[in-house]
Amino acid sequence: MSPLTPINTSNWSREDLIREAKLQTDAIQRLNVWLRLGYSLVAAGFIVGYWGFYGGGSTGFGQLGVVLALVGAVLSVVLKVGTTNAKKNVQAIMAAAGVDISKKRERGSR
Repeated sequence: MSPLTPINTSNWSREDLIREAKLQTDAIQRLNVWLRLGYSLVAAGFIVGYWGFYGGGSTGFGQLGVVLALVGAVLSVVLKVGTTNAKKNVQAIMAAAGVDISKKRERGSR
């Protein structure tokens, strides 16, 4: 079975679907840590680049800043698209399990 072959989930129980949604949600949360790192690289790259080109630093620091900002931007875009699609996938899994996650949980209820 190739990695791109879809898994047949037609025989999965409600509990199996919920477990899979939980695993994917945990993975999304881990990816969000990397997404924040990407945002941080963009900000650090801007600061280092600005300092290198317009502050007291050398042009080398300016170039380093541009590279950091570009790497952070690419990382951020890829992870943002991926996590957005993954969230839609979790919503679809939960809908297949018969769980409506769009409703807010009322305070004190479980």
